[in-house]
Amino acid sequence: MELDELTLAGAKRGDMRACEKIYRIYHKQVFTVAIRICNHRELAQDVTQEAFINAFKRIKQYRGDSPFWGWLRRVTVNHAISALRKLPRHDAVELEDYMCPGQGDQDGLGQCMDLEQALQQLNNEDRMVVWLHDVEGYKHLEIAQLVGKTESYSKTRLNRARAKLRILISGNDTPKAQTLTLNATA
Repeated sequence: MELDELTLAGAKRGDMRACEKIYRIYHKQVFTVAIRICNHRELAQDVTQEAFINAFKRIKQYRGDSPFWGWLRRVTVNHAISALRKLPRHDAVELEDYMCPGQGDQDGLGQCMDLEQALQQLNNEDRMVVWLHDVEGYKHLEIAQLVGKTESYSKTRLNRARAKLRILISGNDTPKAQTLTLNATA
């Protein structure tokens, strides 16, 4: 998934073919990050578009110290977080069916679908922290800096979200589990 130097140099010169090639290479990955953070298809499409527009405007700032995908992912995450901040707190969540990306046995597919459904039930902040930390590999300090909060905010959100995910996936509907669920969304 590395970008060749000729394409990168062309994009830095403003070559539209090079920009199109970059878009084709990274579009799915950018959209995946956006949908995981935003949990809303239309918003993720907007974030994807804005991330590419911003990336192409600022591509000359990319120094090559790290992989291009890391830089583009950071641009995408920043746009997704900004988009979430602009949403009203009570915005309706769009529930969609997602398929497990890998091929495997039916039990694995079922577990993947359970996790997808459980992630969709988390609020925006919890889902974002889980995705950034557990999937994208961000550290708590980085997440805190991205959202303008403290490191303990990120740790607390992650722990609450994981507890809620365990409850949602296990299907445990005991009063204690319901209390934890309510507390995790507060």
